[in-house]
Amino acid sequence: LSSVLAQNMEGVAQSWLVLELSNSPLLLGLSGLSFAAPTIALTLFGGVVADRADRRRIMILSQSSSALMFFLLATLIVFQWIALWHVMLAAFISGCVRAFDRPSRMALLPQMVPKEDIPNAVAVGGTIWQLNRLVGPAIAGMLIYLIGIGPTYYFCFFASISAVCLWLGIRLAATSAPSSGGVLQHMAEGLNFIRKNPLFFTFIGMIFFNSVFGMSYLILMPVFARSVLHVGSQGFGFLQSAGGAGALIGVLLVAWFSHSNGKNLQAIVGAIVFGVLLIAFALSKSFPLSLVLAAALGIASQFYMTTISTILQVSLPDQLRGRVMGIYGLAWELMPLGGLMAGAVAEYAGAPLAVGGGGFMGA
Repeated sequence: LSSVLAQNMEGVAQSWLVLELSNSPLLLGLSGLSFAAPTIALTLFGGVVADRADRRRIMILSQSSSALMFFLLATLIVFQWIALWHVMLAAFISGCVRAFDRPSRMALLPQMVPKEDIPNAVAVGGTIWQLNRLVGPAIAGMLIYLIGIGPTYYFCFFASISAVCLWLGIRLAATSAPSSGGVLQHMAEGLNFIRKNPLFFTFIGMIFFNSVFGMSYLILMPVFARSVLHVGSQGFGFLQSAGGAGALIGVLLVAWFSHSNGKNLQAIVGAIVFGVLLIAFALSKSFPLSLVLAAALGIASQFYMTTISTILQVSLPDQLRGRVMGIYGLAWELMPLGGLMAGAVAEYAGAPLAVGGGGFMGA
């Protein structure tokens, strides 16, 4: 909760700081690229490290690195020494850290709970992410307004340090020793395992497809609020909140059905329902209906994606867990690519066609 809160707040604080220093939307986009590029480039390597090293130690080091970065940025801001290159460098470092943090974080879960409790544990983890999606940006925005951006970064520092203290107290079950071989060989092992195993190939392929084509509706949501539904920034905020509330309900539903049979069917039906709802959202011209559909989209997407995560966690051999879950996590980092393609389609053919087409392809 504390480490993910710091991550969510960092995104808001970084964007606001870049705008204050540069007043340039282009540089704001470049700051996002500075974060995303190393995350995408290093995720496969991060998965290998998660399978070869002590995952708990990786989490402690990654959270400590984030805390140090937050502290340095806060100090530079408070003493008015901050420059744009500091923020860009911090974004790059944060992207590097995330490439090691995410695979280890996901691979650690089966070491902390018995196998029969993994479905509930995945749902609890999803609930934490969705709660932070709802409150993290709001807390960051309020703190920036009340106490300033420097002290907000100090808040992120203390949140990350508290996560480090909690990791220090965790004792984990032993894991099997990794196979011998070099880093490239270990990367190839992970990719070959997915390619040769229909279960993992299908579900990870669904997640990649959904991130690139389906979830682009989140990036185009401001266009719907302003140009399709004509409700302005206030309506945009309500649409975002409805989606976040739906996503929270979705992961709670996964927890409710955690020990039921037929998870493969749940995942596929959930994906089809999500695609159909996306088409309906694209065609809607009514704001109340769009609010209901945004909430339903949040429920459907989180229900089937959290179900897929549960299936993978239960089925994976531990010695490959970091690499496979690292590739699974990489799908989320490709969402901006889907947003770029959907934005290009929306520029020439309109947002409804871009989002509806993604829903059709997903279904």
